Amino acid sequence: MATLFRLIRVVVVLCALVSLGACSKLFFYPMKPWVQNPARIGLAYEDVLLIHPDGLRLHGWWLPAAGPAKGTVYFLHGNAQNVSTHVMSVAWLPDAGYNVFLPDYRGYGLSQGKPRLPDVFDDIQLGLDWLGRSGRANGKPLIVFGQSLGAVMGIEVLARDGNQEKVACTVFEAPFTGYRGITNDVMKQSWLLWPLRPLVVPLMPSEKWDPAVRIGELRMPKLILHSREDEIIPFAHGEAVYDQAAAPKEFQPLLGRHIEAMRDPSVQKRVQDFFESRCGVEAAKEEPESGLPSATVPGAALPALQPPRALTF
Repeated sequence: MATLFRLIRVVVVLCALVSLGACSKLFFYPMKPWVQNPARIGLAYEDVLLIHPDGLRLHGWWLPAAGPAKGTVYFLHGNAQNVSTHVMSVAWLPDAGYNVFLPDYRGYGLSQGKPRLPDVFDDIQLGLDWLGRSGRANGKPLIVFGQSLGAVMGIEVLARDGNQEKVACTVFEAPFTGYRGITNDVMKQSWLLWPLRPLVVPLMPSEKWDPAVRIGELRMPKLILHSREDEIIPFAHGEAVYDQAAAPKEFQPLLGRHIEAMRDPSVQKRVQDFFESRCGVEAAKEEPESGLPSATVPGAALPALQPPRALTF
């Protein structure tokens, strides 16, 4: 009987999918309340309010570099929660000499609206345009860093006409090859959903937005990172995105759970080395060793994160 009820729920979901059309809403799991603000973890910050031409308001945080800025990082977070949880992925950057701008997409945190594609692409574009008009980058390199769904959406936006010239380089952590591909992989993990794939997968967002299609158009240097132990997005997705990317490009395998590796000082060091070698960032005079194990070394442990309330892409 329990199995029958689960099947009924799946049928109801399928009916809802048909009514949604592209079904892109299934990729977003926004959370409104904040878990913390940057001040609680010792970071200076400024609230930023961006307004769409249609009046929609988006909220974000500006984290200034602790000293003279070497560059600015435009951070695009994953599909669940909001900036108050994802800030931990970039909390190390101000002390390393980088400004950080991290916005919440529509429907997340204090941002108005409801998230769906292609509307969220416009949110990312709005943030990129604001960085250019505001002068916050102050002539220093602008770096786009996207995690998971944020990486996937960032690739699409950067492939738009006129955007590539605005960015010195990019870092994409745990991207998936396409919306239909990751849906297919997730459904294959469930015996109940396996036979429904032919009905659901074609309803996912258009393949024209897939990073495996669009990343070949990006000319700036790219660093792609993916954990071999990623339990959400299989490692093969990151490899495939890298294979489709045009040079210059670098690929860094990691260990640990989905998008947790950026808390490891050795991974931070790897990213900073990329900034300095590929992005036009002035190299630091001294870089003391962290003395901590690398996430790329088998058996290295990563700090535990608070479990998200939903699957994070």
